[in-house]
Amino acid sequence: MAHTKAAAPRGASPELIERSVAVIVAQARAGVGTALMMAALYGVILVPSAGWLRFLAWYVVFAAGMLARQRYFNAVVARHGPTEWALRRIAVAAAVTGWFVTTCVPLFSSFLSTTDIGVLTMITVAWVSLAVSMLAVQPRIYTVYLVACLATMYLGLARYASTQDMVVILLAMCIGAPMMVRLARTLNQQLREIVDGAQEKAQVVEQLRQSLKNQQETQRARSRFLGAASHDLRQPVQALLFLSDIFRKSGDPARRDQMAQQIVRTGQSIDGMFRHLVDFAQIDAGTMKAVVQPVQLERLIASASSGFAEKCAARGLRFRTEIRGPCTVSADPVLLERMLRNFLDNAFKYSLQGEIVLRADCSGVQAVVSVCDQGVGMDPEDLEQACNAFYRGRSAAKAEAEGIGLGLAISRHMADLMHATLEIESQPGQGTRVTMRLPVVQEAAPARVSAVGEPRAAPLQGLLVAVLENDRLAREALAAWLQDAGARVIACAVLAELQQALEAAAEAPDFLLADYRLADGTGMDAVQALRGRFGTLPAMIVSGEPDIRERGLPVPVLQKPVAPELLLEAMQAALAKPQALALDAPS
Repeated sequence: MAHTKAAAPRGASPELIERSVAVIVAQARAGVGTALMMAALYGVILVPSAGWLRFLAWYVVFAAGMLARQRYFNAVVARHGPTEWALRRIAVAAAVTGWFVTTCVPLFSSFLSTTDIGVLTMITVAWVSLAVSMLAVQPRIYTVYLVACLATMYLGLARYASTQDMVVILLAMCIGAPMMVRLARTLNQQLREIVDGAQEKAQVVEQLRQSLKNQQETQRARSRFLGAASHDLRQPVQALLFLSDIFRKSGDPARRDQMAQQIVRTGQSIDGMFRHLVDFAQIDAGTMKAVVQPVQLERLIASASSGFAEKCAARGLRFRTEIRGPCTVSADPVLLERMLRNFLDNAFKYSLQGEIVLRADCSGVQAVVSVCDQGVGMDPEDLEQACNAFYRGRSAAKAEAEGIGLGLAISRHMADLMHATLEIESQPGQGTRVTMRLPVVQEAAPARVSAVGEPRAAPLQGLLVAVLENDRLAREALAAWLQDAGARVIACAVLAELQQALEAAAEAPDFLLADYRLADGTGMDAVQALRGRFGTLPAMIVSGEPDIRERGLPVPVLQKPVAPELLLEAMQAALAKPQALALDAPS
């Protein structure tokens, strides 16, 4: 019968059992010689009275038991390990062999004088007391051992001592035995405390080691992050420098138009890389959150894929959408749109020919959204690592795809935040399918996105737009773009200057675009101040703060960098439905 899996008693940890087994085995091994020598000393008392033959018979049995128990201990530990079953068997064997010493009192007392019996009894009591150092790991077994030893000696003395002497001996045993039992329990408790302390120290050491390992891994990850970011951002910047130089020097309008289009594409590539880096930094810091709510899937798909067909056509690719039934899903609309844009962007970058299809099936309890392409595909090794940060497999080299290998890693994290499932299937040379499953909700809710309309030639014609931006380059570029869209612009770095300029113009602004972090306060401070002066004023915060969307600001918010068409769309939506903001809005 196997006993290696015997359960430990309540309160006995595996570490305590292992330490207890080690104590008994070590004490037994170290005490074998001492026990044999101490038993041999009995011969000084026993041989003159009982003779060599009787003493040797008793001594041989005792010595054989002592030597055999050590081999038995080793065999039990080797076969069953330091288990509770092994501990009990070893303790019982130690107790039985130890008890055998006390048999010398009843066996030889008839041959001894009263003085010799007293000496023999004292030596035997000392022997029994020393056993606590070995058997204290099992207090119950030691208690049984102690009672058996004292009873054996008491019975051996009963035939030769007077009744009065036996009463005194019995009282002494009744007083001393509980003291020895308490000593055994105290030693056992101390052993438990030692083991518990060692476990706590080991846990602290392990926690410190794990903490150090995590810190080192974090440092290595940050180093990889900075190295990859630095390398991959340099490539489009280098291209931008060359394209800008060609554009500046060329006098051919067709050539300049071609360079301008490449500059736009390169800028979009830098924008995508930058957004991925910001997203990854938020994931690394644990600040990316999902605000799950009902979202109209059809409208969100229309927004995410807006302009994508034209982009594909310019490269000779085909794009179409297949939506089976409108439905409302439970998701974060911002994260979901960014995921779809990531999937479409990957399909575009890795497709040299063929068709890209965005499908949405809302016929079940889950909405199944997939993006399929006929691109270069991935082999199994690359597919296994596709969602690892900064990983770019062989397919990236085949398609000469731009990027830093963060799109799918970020999308996987976003899907986890929304409790959505994400599946990727791919075959080399046949293409890739990315599938996402989202829970469908019954009630319909307006999506937070809207379809992009065709802009007019001067969509902001005649509007006075106030701009508050403390970065000079960003302020000048935004002002130039607004003017190109037909608006009149008053752009300043601080609120006081903007207020003075508006007073000088003697005209109320039609719209306010403000950064959030300003030199003299926040963008919300500016919104409150200008609304206090001019009344209802459509306003928007355009900020690079990583958590600006989660701050719950009572005005529309866009996160830098923002594409011009998205900014125009957001401004037109805000102008069509002006917001009313209380003066005590949070800042």
